[in-house]
Amino acid sequence: MNFSYPCGERSCCVLHSSMMLRSSTKASLRFFRQQSQSQFGTLSHPKPYLFPITLSYTTGIDAIMDRPHLLYSIRNLQNLDSALHLFHKMVSMNPLPSVKDFTVLFSSIVKMKHYTAVISLIKHLFSLGLKSDTHTLNIVVNCLCRLNHTSFAFSVVGTMFKIGLEPNVVTFSTIVNGLCIEGNVDYAIWFLGHMDNLGYQPDAHTFGAIINGLCKMGNTPAAIAILRNTETRNCKPSVDVGGYTTIVDSLCKDGLVSEALSLFSEMTTKGLQPDTITYNCLIQGLCTFSRWQEAASLLSERKQKGIMPDMHTFNILVDALCKEGKISSARAILGQMVRMGKDPDVVTYNSMIAGFCFQSQMEEAMKVFDLMVHKGCVPNVCTYTSLIHGWCKIKSIDKAIYLLDEMVNKGLNLNVVTWNTLIHGFCKVGKPLAAKELFFTMHKFGQYPDLSSCATILDGLFKCHLFSDAISLFREMEKNNLDLNIEIYNVVLDGMCRAGKLNDACELFSCLPAKGLKPDVYTYTIMIQGLCREGLLIDAEELLMNMEEHGCLPNSCTYNVFIQGLLPRNAVLKSIKYFKIMKEKGFSAEARTMELLVDYLSTHKGDNAFQEFMQKIV
Repeated sequence: MNFSYPCGERSCCVLHSSMMLRSSTKASLRFFRQQSQSQFGTLSHPKPYLFPITLSYTTGIDAIMDRPHLLYSIRNLQNLDSALHLFHKMVSMNPLPSVKDFTVLFSSIVKMKHYTAVISLIKHLFSLGLKSDTHTLNIVVNCLCRLNHTSFAFSVVGTMFKIGLEPNVVTFSTIVNGLCIEGNVDYAIWFLGHMDNLGYQPDAHTFGAIINGLCKMGNTPAAIAILRNTETRNCKPSVDVGGYTTIVDSLCKDGLVSEALSLFSEMTTKGLQPDTITYNCLIQGLCTFSRWQEAASLLSERKQKGIMPDMHTFNILVDALCKEGKISSARAILGQMVRMGKDPDVVTYNSMIAGFCFQSQMEEAMKVFDLMVHKGCVPNVCTYTSLIHGWCKIKSIDKAIYLLDEMVNKGLNLNVVTWNTLIHGFCKVGKPLAAKELFFTMHKFGQYPDLSSCATILDGLFKCHLFSDAISLFREMEKNNLDLNIEIYNVVLDGMCRAGKLNDACELFSCLPAKGLKPDVYTYTIMIQGLCREGLLIDAEELLMNMEEHGCLPNSCTYNVFIQGLLPRNAVLKSIKYFKIMKEKGFSAEARTMELLVDYLSTHKGDNAFQEFMQKIV
């Protein structure tokens, strides 16, 4: 397979000829030294694996352990302190345990994610005279990659060649994965293509790392291309269940659920058995797009294969059903979950609470809240935020404030979503100044307004007719160099137009390109509506035509707004013209538009052209 580096050849490509000399240790060593220098620069700063870790030694040993006892101790390690204590006992034994036994300990510490500690322990071990082996140095390579120091990992591989050790496919797969972790997927693909030249056959783990890196970047097509290219290789299977599952998950997140199902079918045809993660990804994708029958079919299929639903499966189903408003079905899933011996967790309860809050069934939401507390499940920020949103939605701001106080008293850190919910709630009940006070209080709790916060408070101030306050706050946001987006400007433009400040709105609208912002369909619709309110129908029509020239297509709302501006001013022929255009584009009239049409019909019964038009559309 020919993997070409898409971004142009790097300086290290001149080493291609030396890499072909697989039998030459010097050539291989030179390759890795130059890889680390050409890709990452000269390694002049201190290596992370020289960071010391303090080991205190005593002369007494708790017990002389035989190997089974030693391995049992390693398997039952709880934390880094116990691991360091065990390492101390091991290096104090005479004779020393084998390097293999130490690597079991190091692998255990790696699972705890204490990578720097592992590197320091290995360095100390080698200082005692134990010889390095490939497995141990592979652990060092892995730790360096996990610490985002892939450059040092290249140096370790060079050292392996220098001391006569043979790197293996695990070594190179680890480096490929490290490059992907650092977001350097292009270089990882280039390096993968040259593994063959070094005499190393990439395996399923190597390809899986590349696929995972591409999918995390959102480049699912490239991941599929890698999958297809591997089919020509001798590695069987070239991509394992994990690789397929990664692509299936990425396709589902891209909204390509049918394509994900096709890939799922392909992997089973090739004899690869999907696992619970594969099924969960597909079920979540199907539920997201309300493909309930197919989701139920997959759920039944996995049960028949003995792959029983896990906690994540049930949470996916409960959450999706609640978001669809199917609370009774979610309750049925919850009952099935309990019958299978799985207790709901905070995610399950949060989904149920959010579902009830969405439907404004606050009494039911509070019952679920009380139940989770009774069952010993501790509510988190998401729990309280959903409840606060629910109470704000039905304008029970006092109950929302009570929950806010409870959150603070329990030491929970309010996130920006909680603050935005409260700000919106105060605006909704007509208390924009209280919302403004909250807006300026956020920083005291370690949170700062985001763009949603800015849009919410500005919209609330405008809708409560506090034009001066809104404009003053907006100017302050601009003065503080906040990276305001087009949504913020849409709120301000709408507020200006509704307040009769059309000239100010037009001036701000004309400044958008200079601010690096491109008006969207909502921007144009707001301005067209503002012009129509002032009776400037010619200007409104001109803007409607200009928006298409600027690559922004009008939507249903745009046409409806313009027609609603035309009818009250008896511009009937133009109304009919744009009504026809709207219908041709597949848009339909809103209730307000039809109401104006009927009103005009009742007061202009002698208008035959309009009567004929109405008979065609009704």
